[in-house]
Amino acid sequence: MPGGASEAVSWLVYGLLRGLGAAVSWLPPRWARGLAARLAEAFYPWLPAAAGLRDNLAHVLGTSPEDPAAHAAARRALRFLWQNYVDLFQAPRRPPSAWFPAIRILGWEHLLEAHQAGRGVIVVSAHYGPVEWGLQFLGASGLPALAGAEPVRPPPMFDYLCRLRGAHGLRLIPADGALREIFRTLDQGGIVALAIDRDATGSGRVYSFFGEPAWLPDGYAELAARRGVPVVPAFAWREGAGITLRVWPPCWPAGRRAAAREALVAQVLEIFAQVLREAPDQWVLTTPIWRVRR
Repeated sequence: MPGGASEAVSWLVYGLLRGLGAAVSWLPPRWARGLAARLAEAFYPWLPAAAGLRDNLAHVLGTSPEDPAAHAAARRALRFLWQNYVDLFQAPRRPPSAWFPAIRILGWEHLLEAHQAGRGVIVVSAHYGPVEWGLQFLGASGLPALAGAEPVRPPPMFDYLCRLRGAHGLRLIPADGALREIFRTLDQGGIVALAIDRDATGSGRVYSFFGEPAWLPDGYAELAARRGVPVVPAFAWREGAGITLRVWPPCWPAGRRAAAREALVAQVLEIFAQVLREAPDQWVLTTPIWRVRR
């Protein structure tokens, strides 16, 4: 698509997003999530994003993207994805007291202990489960946290999404921006949150995941090795009407060499693979990571 047309489409999407966000923000949460699930089911056959979901989930399930099991999992994942947007749009109007009684927290002490060591912490997660709940909980926790956000155009749309995700205290910067703010946060003993499943900066590498080569980000491991700080995996998932957020014990880099980085990535990916095996349909990543770029 020519640059001018692409820019026009970006502005159109931004306008639609603002309008949709304004409408959804006033709806009762349960009603809005139910409507989002029904609309996702209706639009599933025509959305390109569904093909990306299906490709990723087929690798986790060990089947073909056209297998009925892959289609069923992708349909559920699309419903979860659209419900995540409802959570995002409603974040500014929902105080922490309305968000967090429904969350069951496991292993929070791992993050607190790593933070209290004063060396800085890298928290890693993925486009999995109710992502917005985890981000808002981290922001409202009172811990000094910074998250890398995928840069999107036009700039006002990026600012809008950051305001929504930062509604309860989380700071956000472009994932492809200058590293000095990330370094400063770690040097001051703060927390940096990064994604492990989508390479938003184009700096990732090929790693074996579910037995096949996949293109994945590894900047978190590079940072951990260079700064000597731990990586703490954390994932949230839906369980009925509630949410579970689990934090794993810290993963430490074994030095600064490339082998240490790769070992750390393998350790984190093994934890993520375990999470995916337990509930694959909550993985809402639409970028097909196994279609490795040449």
